[in-house]
Amino acid sequence: MSDSVITTAGRLTLSSPDAFLASIPHMIGFPPKDSIVIVGLAPDRAGAASTVRVTQRFDRPEAELSGDAARQFAEQATEPMIRSGSTEVIIAVFADKYPDPDRELPATAMVDALITALDDGDVGIRDALYTDGTSRWSYGCDNPSCCPPTGRVIPEKVRTLVAAEFALAGSAMVESREALADEVAPADPAARAQVAEQVLAVEQARDDALAAAGTGPTATDGPSRAREDWREQSITQIAGLTSGAPAGAREIARVAAGLGDVRVRDTVLWDLMQPSADTSAAIAGLTDVVRHAPDGHVAPAATVLAICHWSTGDGARANAALQRAHDDDPDYSLAALVRTSLSAGLPPQTWRDALAGLTRDTCRHGEPPRTPQATVPAVAAPRARASITASPQGLAL
Repeated sequence: MSDSVITTAGRLTLSSPDAFLASIPHMIGFPPKDSIVIVGLAPDRAGAASTVRVTQRFDRPEAELSGDAARQFAEQATEPMIRSGSTEVIIAVFADKYPDPDRELPATAMVDALITALDDGDVGIRDALYTDGTSRWSYGCDNPSCCPPTGRVIPEKVRTLVAAEFALAGSAMVESREALADEVAPADPAARAQVAEQVLAVEQARDDALAAAGTGPTATDGPSRAREDWREQSITQIAGLTSGAPAGAREIARVAAGLGDVRVRDTVLWDLMQPSADTSAAIAGLTDVVRHAPDGHVAPAATVLAICHWSTGDGARANAALQRAHDDDPDYSLAALVRTSLSAGLPPQTWRDALAGLTRDTCRHGEPPRTPQATVPAVAAPRARASITASPQGLAL
């Protein structure tokens, strides 16, 4: 085992720039291309090592930024690091271009602006690195004995060890960011059409039951009671799907229709954030719903899926699910709130903490009139396209 990759008691320690750069694709879920990655660090509880607090990836601007443009970009990019409580960061620029040994490294002006913005926020800089995918260079070191102008090759042995440790921890990396989007892309049109028919049938049966409850001697409270019965049935059906039960078009339709009701959705979210919930099974079931739900019924399921991904620290997949929600309904408010929270660098525990002060009955019936998302602070999201994720528990540098 390389001394740059050490595992003890379930804790993965990366003690070299090579191991750090090799870990980035696993931390964000895919190999970054033309990207700037910022990793926020903070001391662990014992103060013995720095642990990863938050990881943020930005697309590199197509044109090199300088002056006010670089400063504005840097301020927006570094805000999540400051909000997350990071005490120091590592900056990494990923590109496929081998740098000219006689010129400054690519994106130097951007990195300088990031360092200035972080310094203004009292966040230290552990290192700033550039890699073309094969070798690495340092923005802060020009000593040829350790940082030669031709770069240092990242050993394949280190990449293999890092990949093995992340795989052992259950961290799944895909080949590209596009592959993440494919995981929640619309399914075969014929399969979606079958679900669409079933959604119409489910909603018609619900409306018929409400209409029938509005007649006769109990008409005063009949519709309300009928709606509550329908909600309870929906919650039960969704619980089956999110616990790993097989699902056909009818079951998927019931989940898609049920999550469109805020009281059902919030109760399901409360259930999914409990320690006993099978998050992996829920993600698998909700992914199936997102892929097969008809247009106009995707956003609620995609948002719940995003929250499940976020709660496990998988910000890249959370963002892919949020994009599906946005494509289906740009005005879906919960999706917008979750995206803002991710862009602000709030940790995965945020949603569980927000629900900790609420009972299931509150989520189910909406009394008092307050929802979990109201406790999550809203902040301005960086204009640059970004994906933010927490890293696997136990990762130290």
